[in-house]
Amino acid sequence: MKAFGKRELLVAGGFTAISALAHLVWNPIVDYWQFVLTTLLFVGALVFWLIKEWRRLELFITRFYCVAVIFDIFAEGLLQPFHRCTLSNILCTGRLFLVFFAFWLVLHPVERWLAARKVKT
Repeated sequence: MKAFGKRELLVAGGFTAISALAHLVWNPIVDYWQFVLTTLLFVGALVFWLIKEWRRLELFITRFYCVAVIFDIFAEGLLQPFHRCTLSNILCTGRLFLVFFAFWLVLHPVERWLAARKVKT
């Protein structure tokens, strides 16, 4: 396991950027079917990317964060017509990434230590 892998941060940052982009795309939309269609498009793209990267992601926290972003985008997209507040949602996306980053900094060394331990039989 590498010390602080760049791929982990690249994938998490990409998921955050796509989440922010989704909120910006949803801002001018008025019809519900457009929310559903764009939500399915964003969720489908993120699921495809996560499946492609799953084996390369070494940390549980990164995998958990990516799955959480997918569920967040799905719920936000379907509920967006009922609570429009783009700036607040983008700030929430940023806070979600900051929490991930803080946990990543703390848990990465712990996961490395646990992976390095040998189980005695």
